[in-house]
Amino acid sequence: MSEPVLDLRLVAAAVLAWAAAATAVAHPAPARAALLAGAAAVALTGAVLLVTRRGARPLLVLVAVTLVLASVVLHQARAAQGGTADLAADRVAVSATGVVRSDPRPVPPPRAGGPPRVVVEVSVSGLRACGRTLSLAAPVTVFADADGWSRVRLGQRVGFRGRLGPAAAGERAVAVVSATGRPVVLAAPAAPYRGAERLREGLRRAVEPQPADARGLLPGLVVGDTSRLPADLEEAMRAVGLTHLTAVSGANTTLVAGLLVLAASWLGFGRRARLAVAAVGLAGFVVLARPDPSVLRAAVMGAVGLTGLAAGRPVRGVPVLATAVLALLVADPWLAREFGFVLSVLATAALVLLGSPFARRLEGLGLPRAVALALAVPVAAQAVCGPVLVLLQPSVNPVSVPANVLVAPAVAPATVLGLAATLLAPLSPTAATWAAWPAGLCAGWIALVARAAARLPVAVAVPAGAAGAVVVLILTALLLGAGAALLRSRRAGSRPRRWLALALALVLSGAGLVRCAPRWGGPSGPWPPPDWLVVGCDVGQGDAVVLRSGPTAGVLVDAGPDDVLVDGCLDRLGLDRLDAVVLTHFHADHVGGLAGALRGREVGAVLVSPLAVQPTAARVERLTAEAGAAVAVVSAGRRGSAGTVTWTALGPPARVAGATAPDSSQVNDSSVALLADVGGVRVLLTGDLERDGQRRALAEVPAGTTVDVVKVAHHGSANQFPGLYTRLRPRVAVVEVGEVNDYGHPAASTLELLAATGTRVLRTDTGGDVALAGSPAALRTLVRGSDPAQAARRARYGDG
Repeated sequence: MSEPVLDLRLVAAAVLAWAAAATAVAHPAPARAALLAGAAAVALTGAVLLVTRRGARPLLVLVAVTLVLASVVLHQARAAQGGTADLAADRVAVSATGVVRSDPRPVPPPRAGGPPRVVVEVSVSGLRACGRTLSLAAPVTVFADADGWSRVRLGQRVGFRGRLGPAAAGERAVAVVSATGRPVVLAAPAAPYRGAERLREGLRRAVEPQPADARGLLPGLVVGDTSRLPADLEEAMRAVGLTHLTAVSGANTTLVAGLLVLAASWLGFGRRARLAVAAVGLAGFVVLARPDPSVLRAAVMGAVGLTGLAAGRPVRGVPVLATAVLALLVADPWLAREFGFVLSVLATAALVLLGSPFARRLEGLGLPRAVALALAVPVAAQAVCGPVLVLLQPSVNPVSVPANVLVAPAVAPATVLGLAATLLAPLSPTAATWAAWPAGLCAGWIALVARAAARLPVAVAVPAGAAGAVVVLILTALLLGAGAALLRSRRAGSRPRRWLALALALVLSGAGLVRCAPRWGGPSGPWPPPDWLVVGCDVGQGDAVVLRSGPTAGVLVDAGPDDVLVDGCLDRLGLDRLDAVVLTHFHADHVGGLAGALRGREVGAVLVSPLAVQPTAARVERLTAEAGAAVAVVSAGRRGSAGTVTWTALGPPARVAGATAPDSSQVNDSSVALLADVGGVRVLLTGDLERDGQRRALAEVPAGTTVDVVKVAHHGSANQFPGLYTRLRPRVAVVEVGEVNDYGHPAASTLELLAATGTRVLRTDTGGDVALAGSPAALRTLVRGSDPAQAARRARYGDG
């Protein structure tokens, strides 16, 4: 049987339009000039083609790029009305009205022990600020207490108060809002949104009697509702490549369209009427499942395909996908920079270009078609999406393909029966519950496979960022080549050895790549280096420094703002014991991650500042007691040791304990300052000491003392005492600072001061985890690089 001819005429237009969109949304000013140039190029090319009567493909590419640029410019001009970006830069207080455009999503609170928080996307239409009332159409991202905001619904019109802040470059939102108080619901959602919410709530009630995994996973499989998905199951699915099951996409929309066409056929509808029913059903499903990138891509592809069928034209996968990409990028150019959209398009392209040919090859070897497809689909998707997925999580899990094969038989029944339960819920809750039971069993199987696969210790670390993507791309090519060689050896007649040898060589090359790849995480070798002494953890805008006190033990000085980030750093170092934890002072960016640091590790003692700030100090005592350790106060003059690390406390004076209602500066100057010795390397740790605190600490240092390493106080703020650096002459300075922060850290004056004293600077905002290794005579500095998968989490704590 001859293979179908691929139609690639629209691919160039889609790819270049995508590149234009991704660039233009991040650089709006050049986009305007590019739009004018594009319009001129379209006119000129059109005239030339009209005269020469040649093919119009170059004109198609230019038109696609110009339309995307025009969309970017129009969106940004509309959003800029009223000077919202300028108000955000000034951080003014506002009262606003707008329409909710997303479901609330939980985010960590900015301060330890704070109330739960959520983030909601809102399209603001009215804004009152600085005595002016503005009418506009600006998308904003609202961060708010979960109390009140967790109950807002998609499509509601709400009024709220808060403080504006600037959004990151390239974001769809023109500003962020830190909301104060509860929102006021001004208008209910439109009827389609109300109906969709009723159906979603009906499905949640239908699965309520089932086990937690099925109760949380089934709504995700059917309508993308992961609000009740257990956190550990979500992490297991992410680790083994099953998160796409809760990202509603092509399979769901195909099932919906197919069921609707089948029902319309039973009712005697004609072809065009059946297609119209399917189109209306797809639109309703988008509202039900929420217009996420993968849902939009699948729905638009379905709409393009239905249009082709209605016109009597053949429907081919590649042109339909390219048309859908073009339509969506013109409607919303910001999709070009969203991982969900990228992965959705790549997975669909993989199935169209690789899945079917691979399945035919497997059928040629005698495998049944169903088995061939079950193997070909996950292999094709993993091969194409793997280099992108590694940007989110820098590791490769060999069980991803087997896990997808094992769960595949359960996905369709769970989705179909779950959809039936969703539609039955408003009519008969009892019938919905009965329909949900077998669907829940299928979901339970998926959860069982995910958890079992995630427990297997086979995941392989790769470098973070683009280097990891290149490694995975090469590894994928080697493995696909080995597979092709094995298939060829089956058909090589009397000379199979040559192909078997090639397959073996490619597999061995892949194994060598896997073995070496984790060592390429930074320019200075493996991570952590075997002789590491000090590590500054990349925890965003916060402090977490580790001093090595044993082969698998360390002293942690501060725990950063986030438990996941500090836990990850300690895991990378292979630490199962903390001989001591020093919390220099009770600000959230130094103690917020304590629970993650203590989780699953033996703990010696927790040392704290004399100035106890409530309620944070009480939370520290509770977590310390739960870990089976004790809290001890440290003040100037105290000496101590933990494992191979020794230290002397240079501050604060014990009298700071008597401060009442201390302000932020007083709390900073109450930081525990330590002069530590780690393997003969002298390290000065300064917490958030300000100028006066640094001067007092320096007075406690014996005359003639120099240090090898200094942890720069207060994330490199401008409030430094120059005499500290000119007298101690540190060889290396570690600046613990977030890449995203609105404090201006590290200050230019501080960097100039360090340069003037000949100090080498290591910064976590540019280097990720940073390390010092070796010995006093041969001290080396290394950087690991930031983990892109945690970029959003690190950025949460940079807003003052």
